[in-house]
Amino acid sequence: MVNHKRVERLCREEGLAIRTRVPRRRKSCRIRTERPQAQRVNDCWSMDFVADELFDGRRLRALTIVDSFTRESLAIEVAQRITGRDVVRTLTRVATQRALPSTIRVDNGPESISKALDQWACWNRVALDFSRPEKPTDNAFIESFNGRL
Repeated sequence: MVNHKRVERLCREEGLAIRTRVPRRRKSCRIRTERPQAQRVNDCWSMDFVADELFDGRRLRALTIVDSFTRESLAIEVAQRITGRDVVRTLTRVATQRALPSTIRVDNGPESISKALDQWACWNRVALDFSRPEKPTDNAFIESFNGRL
C-alpha cells in the first residue's frame, strides 16, 4: 500500500516538484454591476427580516418591506414563524393598496429563496434581486431601517 504521504516524502527526497492542488474560487454566476437607484415610486422595494427574543425566551420575527424611493414602510409583519407563504400573503396584501414594483431587493434567507415567493414573483413579473452572501451592504437601506426598528 502506498499512500499520498509516502509519495510526497519520496518526491521531496528525490527533488521532484509536485503540483499542489489549486483551490477553486467560488464566483457568482453573474457579474455584479452597480445596482441602479430607484427612479420613481414603486420602482424598487427592499425586504428583510428582524429577529428578537421576548423576556420568556420565545422568539419573534418581523418582516419589513420598504419602498426604496420614498423610504416609506409598506408593511411590518410580526409573528413567531414566518414562512415563504406568509411573505407572499403580505406582498399580495400590500399589492392591493399599491402598484407592484419592478424589483424587490432581498437577502438569501430561507423565506426569500422559497418556491412560493419565486412563483409569486414570476406570476407578477417582479424581479427578485438577491444580495451576495455575507454582504449586508448590498441591501444597506433596509438594514439601516431594521437597525432603527
